[in-house]
Amino acid sequence: MESPTDMSFPHVLVTSCRELLTLAPRVPFGHERSREPRRPGRVALVGGLLLALSLGLWVLWTHLGRRDMWHMLDLSVYHDAAHAFRDGDAIYTENYGKWNDNKLPFIYPPLSGLLFYILLPLGFAGLKWFMAIVNLLSLFAVVWSAWGMLGYRRGLGRFGVSATTFAVVLWLEPVEWTLVWGQINLLLLALIVLDLGLPDSRRYKGIGVGIAAGLKLTPAIFIVYLLITRRFRAAAVAGGAFLGTILVGLAAAPTASVYYWSHLASISGKVNDKLSVGTLNNQSVQGMFTRMLGDGGAASALWFLLCLLVGALGLVAAARASLRGHELVGVVITGGLSLIVSPISWSHHWVWVVPAFVLLAHTALTRARPLWWWLTGTFFVFFAAWPMRLNVYGDWDGSRTLQPWGLIWLAPRDEGRERHWTPIEFVLGNGYLFAGIALTLILVWRILRDRTPLPTLAEPVAEPSTPDPDPDPDPVSSGSVRH
Repeated sequence: MESPTDMSFPHVLVTSCRELLTLAPRVPFGHERSREPRRPGRVALVGGLLLALSLGLWVLWTHLGRRDMWHMLDLSVYHDAAHAFRDGDAIYTENYGKWNDNKLPFIYPPLSGLLFYILLPLGFAGLKWFMAIVNLLSLFAVVWSAWGMLGYRRGLGRFGVSATTFAVVLWLEPVEWTLVWGQINLLLLALIVLDLGLPDSRRYKGIGVGIAAGLKLTPAIFIVYLLITRRFRAAAVAGGAFLGTILVGLAAAPTASVYYWSHLASISGKVNDKLSVGTLNNQSVQGMFTRMLGDGGAASALWFLLCLLVGALGLVAAARASLRGHELVGVVITGGLSLIVSPISWSHHWVWVVPAFVLLAHTALTRARPLWWWLTGTFFVFFAAWPMRLNVYGDWDGSRTLQPWGLIWLAPRDEGRERHWTPIEFVLGNGYLFAGIALTLILVWRILRDRTPLPTLAEPVAEPSTPDPDPDPDPVSSGSVRH
């Protein structure tokens, strides 16, 4: 007979899996609490001023260093490849753009090619402005929706909190390099977070996840997330939207689409021909093991085993957090898993630090303990983009221009230098990955060790009509959740 006080990890894990299969009703997330900061008008004014100041500084830096801050190399690859979108399979067999006197492959699904094909009339100069504006709007949309998941109702207060957060997260290194490269990471992040931030009653919930997966395959993990959190209609909508993107690609460019889906593995592998998976920029598990062991079966086997372990634990914890009403926690865990388990997660893919920062800042605000402010500040310092002049050895080089480098770039990189790291350089050079795994495991532990049972079918959880005077603590800061 099981002991009700058994807190061993295997017992907690088994109990958590059992709870996920009981078809218990979901606890509504966020919207029932109606949080709002004190003096919302003043918060909105201060937040608006900080947003304008931060954005103005970014525009100034980008203008002064436009050769390095406005080249948008990856966007040039998308733009050039779009010209070949209707020309058979050329979009996937040729290389485009210009990087260190080389060209790069286009490896995204056909829907992405169609998107940039439609935008060709803008020209490359117009496309730069368009992508910069879309990314900045996407960044604000992400922080707005993340605070909404935490229960902040629409209004001046939420605008002020979101604007203040925008002013801060604009200077995170993954955000900065997404803007510099002209990447679509923030657009994908916004599609996912805005979609999952909708009430579960919305019939079209899941469309954003499906479209994001159609633009780049890694967001498909959120279809699994919707399934294990028993939002079957949203999962079906997401799957249908993803299938729709495939059909749209087939209709618009049948030859290119057939080639892409039949040569998916080889197309993805083309990146390694131009830039080694083991380079510092790849902050994934496979990147770490490749830096340690080189390309080969050992690195792939270790990658598979570690991803299987972390992925399984992470998804169980994400589902349990979501079922308990902590949707942002579940979303952050799942987003982190998409980076950890993916074969390639360049540093600019780590824009998932934006909702993670919102979660930490919320915990610091609600817990009002110095420890959480220190953790939030440390998180920002580590992931921030610092204006530095660095060479490939991670040393200050006065002949270089100021660029938004993160602290991980203080380790030597490229041309196999990662194989000769010192222990300190190894920790620093894998910093994003280690920080992501640490945050994921902390959340997993706090969620799975909570023995409060999920509500049962006989005890449905109704959404209260009045604000909860004592809202549930988030599992990031408490191992016990009350319902």
